[in-house]
Amino acid sequence: MEVYRTEEEQVEALKDWWQANGRSVIVGLVLALAAVFGWRYWQDSTRAQAEAASAQYQMLLERLDAGEGREVVEIARRIIAEHAATPYAALASLSLAQQAVDEGDLEGAGAHLRWVMANAKVEAVRMLAQVRLARVLVAQGKTDEALQQLSGVSGSSFAAMVEEVKGDAYLAQGRRAEARRAYEAALAGATEVPAKQQVLRMKVDDLADAGAAAQ
Repeated sequence: MEVYRTEEEQVEALKDWWQANGRSVIVGLVLALAAVFGWRYWQDSTRAQAEAASAQYQMLLERLDAGEGREVVEIARRIIAEHAATPYAALASLSLAQQAVDEGDLEGAGAHLRWVMANAKVEAVRMLAQVRLARVLVAQGKTDEALQQLSGVSGSSFAAMVEEVKGDAYLAQGRRAEARRAYEAALAGATEVPAKQQVLRMKVDDLADAGAAAQ
């Protein structure tokens, strides 16, 4: 390190250094401040987006409970258009898919569910959309594609749902013994949902002859 002999030499050295490096220092400070304030702005903007989307989604749920289908569709489309980067957009698209199913528009339902699969931020939501898409495909008679979709769903929380839809697909294909085994697996995994157990028990009982033939 250079040692300056007098205060005047130190001052002159600082002046020379500033002339050589001052501009880059200022630019660095400006960029650092811009990064800090930009990050804060992004956080505030993201928070505002999430809060707005949450409020709209709560409104959607209220309209859904009230049976106001047209309002549900309008709010859901608004959430997707204005807040696509938030998790609420995927939930809104799930609602649109359900409305489409209720109206008999299976093609539309499938399109909404595929959008969720492509855009959802939460893996569990993507998996749910995949299972629901498989149900729609079974209803359309596309059972092979439905089974292919189900093969991509993982996680114990979806096991019973997957097995039930597999059973529906197998039954539609005339594979009654496989359908019964799938329903039995779904029944075993739905112990905490009494209403679903009742439905699955009926499906299993309807295939009693398939169970006897398989023995």
